[in-house]
Amino acid sequence: MRVFLPWVQAAARPGVFFVLGAVTVVFLAVFAAVLVPAIELASGAPPPDVVLLQTPADFFAWLRAGGAEVRRLYGLFLVADTFYPVVYALFLGAWLWRLEPGGRLWSLPLWAAAADYLENLAHALLLHAYPAEPAWLAAVALVATPLKWGLIALSLLALLWRALARRR
Repeated sequence: MRVFLPWVQAAARPGVFFVLGAVTVVFLAVFAAVLVPAIELASGAPPPDVVLLQTPADFFAWLRAGGAEVRRLYGLFLVADTFYPVVYALFLGAWLWRLEPGGRLWSLPLWAAAADYLENLAHALLLHAYPAEPAWLAAVALVATPLKWGLIALSLLALLWRALARRR
């Protein structure tokens, strides 16, 4: 992960950091207010990226039940989610770097983004393979999802921990 350190350090500069923070919030708002509700409306369930525990059978049932419209909307979701992981990883990594220059916690969000990209790639391949249902590929995506969320949670806890440690 050291190869990404110069990017995180550059992102930690005040102007860049605040722009990244704003872009992160905008992405989050678009996902929460537009994309996820549109997919839920069309399918009756949220996209698999926000469901922590799911089986391949659950994923394929969701994909089949939603029809072509859900597959189209989910494809758009994945396009947006191509850019979001790098944005939140740099923002959270830079924030951790700002709280503890020289520390190691800055890499946690980068690992979350790596899990997010693995999840996105598997889901994109599953959409491409449809109507085939390769369970092994769905299993990869469905393991990457809780891993991503766990690493994001750890990143946020690390932020809280470092911020509280700085106040002492």
